[in-house]
Amino acid sequence: MGMGEPIITFTSRSEWYGLPARDILEVARFASVRPVPRAPGIVAGLVEVHGRIVTLIDFDRLLASPSGSPLPGGFGVVLAPPYDHLGVLVSSEVDVAPAPEEGGGEAPEEAVAGEGLLRARLPIGERLLNVLALSALVDRVEQAIREGFLPAPGAGEEA
Repeated sequence: MGMGEPIITFTSRSEWYGLPARDILEVARFASVRPVPRAPGIVAGLVEVHGRIVTLIDFDRLLASPSGSPLPGGFGVVLAPPYDHLGVLVSSEVDVAPAPEEGGGEAPEEAVAGEGLLRARLPIGERLLNVLALSALVDRVEQAIREGFLPAPGAGEEA
């Protein structure tokens, strides 16, 4: 992260997360999200953003178990190209945090919900910001989707 680069932030599972602004195409509020039948639990649904279909990932479910009901709506953080077909649906407000001074971040040491997804943990004011690594986030999403899609009812194994 460069000096002075803002970070788009949100809260999930009582932890504070963020992505560098350059990794975000846009933040939008969605009144409703179209469900995807038989999709893995992490897929919150589909939304249209300026004529493009974006798959929204339920960030809470990505971090934890896929139990619970899908979010009816919330803020979608649409990722920047080449990942602009994906967005992260969060139930908290989305904000912007200023980037701390260079060298202010530390590598994640203690276990947090997003372990393996973090680039750094940055102290900002009285809080600790978990900065997500975009490539690790996309990899985790793609792996969960590949593992989680259920076959159509009655579909048999191919020989």
